[in-house]
Order: sequence, then C-alpha cells, then structure tokens
Amino acid sequence: MKIDVPTVAHVRYVADNMREKDVEEFLAVSFARNRGELADSLVERYGAHQHAFGFSDDDDTPVGVGAMVEGRPNVITLMFFATPLFNKLALPIARFTKRRLFPGYIETGVHRIECISIAGYEEAHRWIRLCGMSEEGVFRGFGKRGETFHQFAWVADAH
Repeated sequence: MKIDVPTVAHVRYVADNMREKDVEEFLAVSFARNRGELADSLVERYGAHQHAFGFSDDDDTPVGVGAMVEGRPNVITLMFFATPLFNKLALPIARFTKRRLFPGYIETGVHRIECISIAGYEEAHRWIRLCGMSEEGVFRGFGKRGETFHQFAWVADAH
C-alpha cells in the first residue's frame, strides 16, 4: 500500500470509480445532482486539500481518498471514499488511520474525531469501528432526500 498527498488525477480516478454505496452516501449530503457532478465536486474539494491522503495499491492504482477536515476548533471530521479495490487494503488503511493519522491530530489538541455514514452501509460502519470510532447516534432525515445517517466519533475523554 502507498500513501501520499493525492494528486488531482488520483482523486479524479477514485471519484470516477467509487463504490456504488459511496456514491449513494455522498450524493445524499451533497448539492451534486448526479455521479458526474459529485466526482467534479470531490476533485475540486480534495484534489488540493492539505489534509487529504491518497491510498494506492502496490501497482500504483488509486484505491481511496481520505481527508481530515476541521469544522470546529479541535474537532475533526473524517471523510473517505474508495473504489471497489478498497477491500484489499481496508485493514492496512484502518491501521494507518488509527495508529498514525489520529494520534498526529490528537497531539495538536484535537479532542474529537467524527464522521457520518448512511444507514445500511454496514461495510463502512465496520471499517469506521476498526479505526477506533464508536457509534453515537442515528440522524433521521439527515440526507437531502430524508436519508438516515449514523454518527460515529472518537472522543478523547472516553479513551
């Protein structure tokens, strides 16, 4: 597995080849009306994001894009989308996230890392838990068409 700051081409490849459930999840919380608009918005937002990570397999094929976005002081939101090749790298990416990525943010004073995921996306929910986050609640009507989402978080005072 290779980890680097993603290039625009890396983000474009992953955005154009995302897992169907990732597309469903991101469309539900995006102004994009379709997969093409969604891919364009992800490239625009994360193609040059200073806190984004590009994950590739050993053949340099882009597999996923993750980012840590500070929405409030010392509170970070984890964002992630991937291609179907993600299953090959799910465990090493989770280990990197939990053991290397999160601690770097925690050392700077971050006390909460959170993420949301659409209801029914059990594969993603299992991976989020592998990263050390716990489910906090369910948000009904959270998506633009009334989709339900689950909130997950790592909170310093619980560890």
